[in-house]
Amino acid sequence: MITASGKIIETYALTQEVTTCEEAAKAKGIPLKNELKTLIFSTSKGLHALHVPGNRKASLRTVKNVLKVKEAYLAGKENLQALSLAPGTVCPLIAPVWHLPHLVSQEVLELDFVSTNNGTKKGYVIFNPKILLSAAHLKVGKFALAYQEFKQRT
Repeated sequence: MITASGKIIETYALTQEVTTCEEAAKAKGIPLKNELKTLIFSTSKGLHALHVPGNRKASLRTVKNVLKVKEAYLAGKENLQALSLAPGTVCPLIAPVWHLPHLVSQEVLELDFVSTNNGTKKGYVIFNPKILLSAAHLKVGKFALAYQEFKQRT
């Protein structure tokens, strides 16, 4: 697979379709933290791709603070369909996601490798997360919350 980042990355296939990070990590036999969770957020400044480890929740407060917006929310199915995407097929390395502004959680960059889908629910790639640093309009920060932190805030 030649990615929008210009990198050639080998693709692999699963025996069944997966949608969630938990399903994908289990099917691949990798730690959940290494399954890249890419979420598309809608804000007054447009759509943004947020990347956190699969075992983390996104910090909406941090997203809003970094982007200096009052509201940020997960893009709806209509937004995803307009980009020819669906849950479980959001791959940061291929268009259209690659061309969105990116928010990368520092914890992702500390991992040796990450895995994510290849734009399908059965195919996937494994890559060095530092590839994400070559995305245009990139911001790195502490965008991830541990599940315990998330529960304490809600």
